Amino acid sequence: MAANYLDSLISSLGGESEGPDPSRLEGLVQLLRDEASDLEEPLQRMRSRIQEAGRDRQAAFEDRRSQLSPEVASLIERNLGACQVLDGSLEQIAQENTPEGREVFERAVSEFLETCDLLANLGSSSVPLCPRCGSSGPEPLCPSCQLDRLIPDVSVTEEDYSRAMVGEEFLAVYEAYVQVIEGKAALEPLLQALQSLEFSLLEAQALAEQAAEDSPPHQRLLEVINGAVEGVNRLHAVQENRSTRELHQGWQQIFAAAAVVPQLLPQETEDEE
Repeated sequence: MAANYLDSLISSLGGESEGPDPSRLEGLVQLLRDEASDLEEPLQRMRSRIQEAGRDRQAAFEDRRSQLSPEVASLIERNLGACQVLDGSLEQIAQENTPEGREVFERAVSEFLETCDLLANLGSSSVPLCPRCGSSGPEPLCPSCQLDRLIPDVSVTEEDYSRAMVGEEFLAVYEAYVQVIEGKAALEPLLQALQSLEFSLLEAQALAEQAAEDSPPHQRLLEVINGAVEGVNRLHAVQENRSTRELHQGWQQIFAAAAVVPQLLPQETEDEE
């Protein structure tokens, strides 16, 4: 009822109903079914987008093909195959919009969107996956890759790692953390790197507690150190909860201490040098 009213209002004002969006595959399907005119440019734009997406995905796939599980590799191959069919069918339809051509295009659209959704679901999985091959299973450690399976965190990308000049103990933890995230190492090296840092943080925590009563800078320093200690505990807990998000958040708490401590006590830092 509301939609009919809105359409009537648009017509009475001399406007145009929005209709299917030719910049989306679903909209293009509908316009082709309706045998709409002036689709040459939208068809070419869509074909260019599909070609670009196909090239990018093919390159990324080739880089990791040998590392992926058969199930994940098969899913990506289906998606790439749909890209190729879309490309060819769009070229054909641009020349002649036939029922047969539309049928091929619609099947390819369905396959492409379905496999895109399945790949997106993998990235937002609530079950632990191997960060290298993408496999799931009852074992905490992927049998093929010997890496810890972790629940993905779609909110963080590889480019989101925070960076700064940090001490050796912080750097060792950071490097081990990145190795885990990038599917290059298991959790064990990270847990080992945490031991030395944890000892230093606990020692700093005790010293800061003694000085914090009469010193606002030390009070702030104590808060940061407490946060870093909590971050260390969060990283340890990943052995049980398998959460990549906890891994990221734990590192961010640790990194806050590495980045802030020199700024809080510049005079003491200079004296130590």
